Amino acid sequence: MAKKKTSSSSDKDKGTKPEAPREDRVVNVVAKPTLSAHVPTAPKKVKPQYASFRSSRKSLVNPRRVRGGVKFKLKAGETPRSWVTQRLLRVAEQGAESEVYKDGLEYARLGQTKRLTIEDTLCEGVIQGRSDKPYTTLLALNQFDAESQERVIAAMADQVRYAAKLLSGELPSNIEDVFAPLGLKLFPAEPSDIHPKCTCPDWSEEQPWCKHAVCLTALLSERMGDDPMLIFGLHGMPSQELIDGLRQKRAVGVQGSGPAPVLLQHVPGVSDVPSAPLDDSIDSFWEVGDELQQLDTPIEPPALNCVLLRRLGASPFPEGKFPLIGLMATCYQLIGDDAINEDDADPQSAPDKDE
Repeated sequence: MAKKKTSSSSDKDKGTKPEAPREDRVVNVVAKPTLSAHVPTAPKKVKPQYASFRSSRKSLVNPRRVRGGVKFKLKAGETPRSWVTQRLLRVAEQGAESEVYKDGLEYARLGQTKRLTIEDTLCEGVIQGRSDKPYTTLLALNQFDAESQERVIAAMADQVRYAAKLLSGELPSNIEDVFAPLGLKLFPAEPSDIHPKCTCPDWSEEQPWCKHAVCLTALLSERMGDDPMLIFGLHGMPSQELIDGLRQKRAVGVQGSGPAPVLLQHVPGVSDVPSAPLDDSIDSFWEVGDELQQLDTPIEPPALNCVLLRRLGASPFPEGKFPLIGLMATCYQLIGDDAINEDDADPQSAPDKDE
């Protein structure tokens, strides 16, 4: 009987509080979404940390190192040996601010330039700074048009000292004396003579001399110190075309005209015939072959007299008693006429040496 009362009393308790478990279920169900509602807010704590990390990368003190970059060999405090290098460095120093100029030279010495290209009329450099990506910097000079190039070649051809050095690949230090009367500049003398452009945020048309432009100018000045003839190509006048034009002008001479040179550099059938290597023909180098009898070298008067004298230019002794060029031209003319007359003479009429 006691068991039945206990069971009935429990039934009454269940009957009197039937809604209590439902309230617990409702509370539990509501508690779960409130916990899940805070889940999307967790990544927000990471974003400020990520932003602070990015800002620390942008505020680097030193540029990012480059492996195998193009370096400026001149150390701090040293004087450049080439006057070409000195000229360009002086122009960059005048155009850039003091700190910018120092940073640009430091970039050049550290080798921050990934690539340096001198092609046609542009000098291009890819320079790594403090940012993630490198900047592209360009240097350009004023271009010489076709008329200016003709005047330059004619002026150099008239001056034998300039023509001789240029034909040998050497650039005289007083070469500006040829360009100044023509109203032209070969080497930059002012910052406005160089036109730098850069993709960095410090560059502007009002102040084009950023540290990357200074770095590229330093590297270009060192390249020109080794090969000063590069300056002609940056003006739109390749050095090989200049040399060919000088050779043509010097060969034609003062009285000649037309584009065809007097002295041909390539003789068809002669200069284009391949020859054996020197190592294979040392033993027979001085021997005369049977082909000598097949040569036909008639002596004829030249198309232009005294070509070599005309290539040398004016006489270095203008105050002599006799005009040296005219005297030598007369001697050459007499010698040439005598050789032609001897060649035209009948060999049978000549006396025998044994008689």
